[in-house]
Amino acid sequence: MALTNRQQALVAIAANEAKGNIEGLKTALNEGLAGGLTVSEAKEALSQLYAYTGFPRSLNAFGALQQVTDERKASGQPTEEGREADPLPKDYDALKQGTEVQTQLTGRAFNYSFAPQTDYYLKAHLFGDIFARNNLTHADREIVTVSAISALPGCEPQLLAHIAGARNMGVTDEQLRAI
Repeated sequence: MALTNRQQALVAIAANEAKGNIEGLKTALNEGLAGGLTVSEAKEALSQLYAYTGFPRSLNAFGALQQVTDERKASGQPTEEGREADPLPKDYDALKQGTEVQTQLTGRAFNYSFAPQTDYYLKAHLFGDIFARNNLTHADREIVTVSAISALPGCEPQLLAHIAGARNMGVTDEQLRAI
C-alpha cells in the first residue's frame, strides 16, 4: 500500500469533513481510531481543515469526533489519546516561520500584495502557527489538505498547487495517486 493505515484514515477523514458528510466522517474516524490514529492527530487534522473548508464544517467535524470518542470509550473500545503538540517557544516568530514553510511548500516566496492581510494570515497563521504544531508532519498536513481540496468542486488551481506542495514535503506520486 502506498499509504499507511494511519494516512488512509487521514485521507478519509479530510475528504468526508470537506464534503460535510458527517456519517461518512464518523465511519472514517472510527476506522482510523481502530487502526492506530490518535484522537490528538484527528483533532489536529480537523483544526487545520478550518483554513481550507471553513469553521462550520470543522466545528461539525469536531462534534462528530467527540461523539465517536465518547461512544468508543463507553463501549470499551481502545482509543489512544496521543500527544498534544509541543508549545511554541516564547520568542517564536510565526510570520518568519510561516514564510519559510510556505516557500518550502511552494518552491518560491509568495507575496499576495493585492490582499496584504490575507498574505499575513496565510504566512503567520496557517503556515506559521498551524504548520508549526508538531503532532502531524508537514507531509501529513499536505495529505490532509490534498484530500480535502480534492473533495471540493471548483478548487482545481489550489489542488494542483497543493499536489506540488505535497511532493515538496515528501509525499510520493504513488501516495498522491492513492489519495
